[in-house]
Amino acid sequence: MFTNRTSLIIPTKNRSSQIITLINHLYTLNLNFSDLLVIDSSNDFHSKLIMSECKIRNIKYYKTKSSTSYQRNYGMSKMKLNEFIMFMDDDVVLFNDTFKKMNACIQKYGDDKNIAGFGFNQIEKEKVTILEKLKSFKILKYLNIYPLSPGKVARSGWQSKILNLKKDIVGDWVFTTICIYKFQEIKNFKFDETFGEYSYLEDLDFSLNLMKSNKKIYLSSEAKFLHPENIDRSSFRFGITEIKNRFKIVKKYKLSKGLFLCGAIVRFLISLIKTFSFNKKYLMRCIGNIYSIFILHKNN
Repeated sequence: MFTNRTSLIIPTKNRSSQIITLINHLYTLNLNFSDLLVIDSSNDFHSKLIMSECKIRNIKYYKTKSSTSYQRNYGMSKMKLNEFIMFMDDDVVLFNDTFKKMNACIQKYGDDKNIAGFGFNQIEKEKVTILEKLKSFKILKYLNIYPLSPGKVARSGWQSKILNLKKDIVGDWVFTTICIYKFQEIKNFKFDETFGEYSYLEDLDFSLNLMKSNKKIYLSSEAKFLHPENIDRSSFRFGITEIKNRFKIVKKYKLSKGLFLCGAIVRFLISLIKTFSFNKKYLMRCIGNIYSIFILHKNN
């Protein structure tokens, strides 16, 4: 199993119950990681429970400032030099065969020197709503605003999700919710710590940085997991962050500012439809979108 050649890094903040559940599940699966690091930025007293209630005892526990990008970089600076490095969110829900399936994928494709990392397949209940149909208009694909194929990044800087994959694919990006990298391929890369406390889109930025070096990400359809939505995406703050951080990526990788703006308008319309359809809270996200677009236009 690849895990005995892997350093696992789990950033966490104020979610002691979730991370204890996750680590104890890893224990029941009898997964022997060479190195397991918990990078904790909690500001509550429950964080001390992590070490005492986890069944895995050889955990390296570190307290740091609050920034997901910083926490991942800090973990990389403290880990053993292993063949693989794995990132996992504290609220991931694994299937009993998730790692077995990923191990088979690594055995099959791991020797390809062009592949820098491997992604998992997030499973969600499939639903086709008016909102999803709006994002999937073929004209948006042809204009390179929103990609229709999973795991791809358009010239606009907007990416498609990695959900319910039907087959293995090579993607443009992989989420750090749960992923594996060959350490030798990423040892000189860092997560951008200017993406803020939550570090929204830091995984997209990291992936695009790898692509500049002609590295590929292999996405396994068989290695499945679940991930509950724990981020409030209806807030004014998130409305600002999703536009600001994505524009940062557009500038950094010299993507199309015009296409980015078109994508931002579509994103705003989706939030607006959500506001008047079923969730008034999304009005604050709409306002955040408009405010962020206005500030970007003013400063650029």
